[in-house]
Formats: sequence, C-alpha cells, structure tokens
Amino acid sequence: MRRLPKILAREPLIDAVFEMRASGVPNLADVLPGILFSQINPKPQFRRLSTAEIPQAFRLNDPNLAFSPLVQLELEQFLISFGDRNVVVSCKMPYPKWPAFNEFIIQVIAMIGASGIPIVIERYSLKYVNVIEAPTISEQIKKIVINLKIGDVELGDDPATVQLHRRETGTLHILSVMTGAIARLFDGCTVSGTILDIDSIREVSFPSFSEFEQSIKSDIQSLRAENKSKFFNCLTEAAIEELGPAYE
Repeated sequence: MRRLPKILAREPLIDAVFEMRASGVPNLADVLPGILFSQINPKPQFRRLSTAEIPQAFRLNDPNLAFSPLVQLELEQFLISFGDRNVVVSCKMPYPKWPAFNEFIIQVIAMIGASGIPIVIERYSLKYVNVIEAPTISEQIKKIVINLKIGDVELGDDPATVQLHRRETGTLHILSVMTGAIARLFDGCTVSGTILDIDSIREVSFPSFSEFEQSIKSDIQSLRAENKSKFFNCLTEAAIEELGPAYE
C-alpha cells in the first residue's frame, strides 16, 4: 500500500465539500437554516440564493436542480448550504485541514440531530477538488497517472475531460480529470493545470437520524481515507514531491 502524506506544504485544494441527502418530505431549506442560525455564535451571514426563486415543483422535477442549494449560512471558515432535500458543508479557502473540517461537519450534524426533526439520510459524500499546476498540457499529463486512448487518438497535448465511476466496498468514487484547465485560487491568482476532482459517495439506510449521527463519527473518517488514497494514487511521485509532503 502506498504511503500517504499527512499534510502538504503547498496545498493544491480549491474546494472541499461534505453533502448529505435525505429522503421524505422536501422542506429542509425551509426549517433547518433558522434552527442552525439560532445555535451558531457568532451569528453567520444568511444568504438566499437565486435558485430559491425557481418554483419547488420545477426544481424537484429537474435532476440538475433537485439538490441545488437554496439558502446559505456563511461563517468565518465554512459555508452551510441547504436544498430541498440536502445539506452541504463546504470550506472557505485556504483549507483549514481535515481535523477542523471534520469537527465542523460533526457539529452541524449534531445541531440537526438536536432539532428533533425526523430526517432520514439516504446518502452522504465527500468531494475534494484539486488543481495540479503546470503551464502546458504535456507537462500536466506527466504529473498524473493516466493512460487514455480512444480509437486512434491518444491523450496528448489537446485538452481532455475524463470521468470514471468506480464502486468499491460500498463506496462509489467518481474521478474526474480535466487537463488544460484554468483555475482561480482563493488569493485571486489564476493558474493553469489539471483539475482533479474526487467525489466519494455512500448510500446508507438508517431508520433514524440519531443512528446516522452515531455512525458518521467513524464512517466519515474511513470515507476521507478512501478519498485521500484515490487522490494521491492519481499523482506521480514527482508531482507529490512538488507539493511538499510531510509523513507521520
């Protein structure tokens, strides 16, 4: 098994997202924001998003809108977004590292659990989006582990977007690679590179939210480990060394 860095000196992360989706009555955005707002100090900024203006019947019948955030609470380091049937916890950059992100996710879940609202979780996921910098596509390809040929066309100096769905031991990993990408960093700088997006999803069946709450405390750690392993296995050793890895 490949040894994984504990931290990176040069963090390539541009987005980190935890999402949980619920079955049942689609009204989470109506009830949860106010409940969490009352429990968080200092008070977050409340924001109603443009998607909320679309009628609910249209949103729920459109796969592209069914889980779109409608309202958002903005804190110093994190964002909590609410859709009809989902709650999304994301990080503001720079990334506060996994221990802080994990702790906040568990806090949000605890606040929802304390509300007593009968929510049944049907899936949860962790998604990490990274940009592996390199000025040209040929240099970008040298930093990732990929071998792609479609017909007589082999991956080379042309921009490419590839997505692979891989199911392993109850987890669906969606690996997305986009070469020739331009990304804007949190400090306003624009960089060229490969976007490497790892979305790790677990479908679950808990009879109550409290059982989900107890299970997630350990389950999210294993999901993070799987997601992290998939990311580093996509990189060459030379690319990892450029990121300044530190090992335990």
